[in-house]
Amino acid sequence: MGRTAPPEVILIFRGTHQVMSAEKNLKREGVPMRLIPVPRRLSSDCGLAIRIVLPDKGRAKEVLSKSGILPRSVYILREEEMYEEEPF
Repeated sequence: MGRTAPPEVILIFRGTHQVMSAEKNLKREGVPMRLIPVPRRLSSDCGLAIRIVLPDKGRAKEVLSKSGILPRSVYILREEEMYEEEPF
């Protein structure tokens, strides 16, 4: 039986500048993340988001809070293509 990957968390910011700043801060602090296009189910806007895994959410929050760059919204992938908004 294979192991299940931890749930993904999608961080959506107010604009590209914030996404890029958040990416820089997370990378500098060693928080594993990936820059992705915003999933269409979450926003019709074209743009970028940051994907992390659930176990890294607390560390990401700590890093982003310290740098003053908080996401506009946060979603967790519960099932295939089923996102649920949650507080950061």
